[in-house]
Amino acid sequence: MSTLDPALLDEALTLARELTRTRASLRDGQHRLASLRHRWPQADPALVRDEESSDGSVSFDVLLREPAGTVSVAYSPAPALPWPLRGAIRHSEHHLVRVGTRTLLVGEALAALDFLWYDHDVLARLVDTGVLAAELELHPVEVTDDELQAAADAYRRAKGLLDPASTARWLAERGLSAADFADLVAHTVAVARLREWVVADRLPAWFARHRSDFDTLVVAWAADAALPAEPEAALAAVAGAVRAGRAAGVLRTVATAAAPEVRAACGPVPTVVAGTPVTAVVVAREPAELDDAVRPLVERAVFDEWLADRRAATDVEWFWLPRDRTARPR
Repeated sequence: MSTLDPALLDEALTLARELTRTRASLRDGQHRLASLRHRWPQADPALVRDEESSDGSVSFDVLLREPAGTVSVAYSPAPALPWPLRGAIRHSEHHLVRVGTRTLLVGEALAALDFLWYDHDVLARLVDTGVLAAELELHPVEVTDDELQAAADAYRRAKGLLDPASTARWLAERGLSAADFADLVAHTVAVARLREWVVADRLPAWFARHRSDFDTLVVAWAADAALPAEPEAALAAVAGAVRAGRAAGVLRTVATAAAPEVRAACGPVPTVVAGTPVTAVVVAREPAELDDAVRPLVERAVFDEWLADRRAATDVEWFWLPRDRTARPR
């Protein structure tokens, strides 16, 4: 016998029925689910939306946890297929990976590859998509029409989609509808809000622990000369090389963005600048300040660390790809 509150089961069935009858989007459904989460947090309510390819019908399942397992409350209106038969034919080929309780669809994952910002390993990025989707289900974010329009405009500018024709062509090449694009942009805005929430309380203490990683390094370099270790002598050698028309110069870089050999350098080291092998010497190190230039880098690092911790703690099951390609991403 279920240990769940009968009132919760009634509310879950009512919600599943209403969402299914109105063909609600998953985002709308998650907002509607918030009241169940608030009243019965111990049941950890979650929502699954399924659209059957054979007849276009929509079905919603409300998942409820109890000590012995998970209860699924589902509704399928006539004449749609009842939930045990939905997707019975080759249904699994729509699934790529389960991240916790969230199953990432193949189409969703492929779209995510173009809409994620960080240069992670591909498998880790896919898992990140599932982790973020699950987190946003727990903490839904309201996105206003003005925010959605501003984000869409910014994305189009970044992609060089400056007129309706180029935007339509770009969407067609990726098999996306205007509604798909709106959903993806809304997700981008929601993740940005989530990042603000994650970073807010962690930023000062995290920056204090990692401050030196964001120092500014002043690096002298020369392509065809051995630079001395002493900073003034290295700068003089670079100036002489420049006057002689040889490739040399001085650059400034945040330590965390510098090549590992430069970050650890105690003297001249071989490295690469703009694709050219050079000798480099760190001639000065300026302590980091949490200013407008450094803050975005720190926020990104804090969020990446939080996301990596969530990824490492999440149970991941891949449905596609060989086992040797799907070692647990960390």
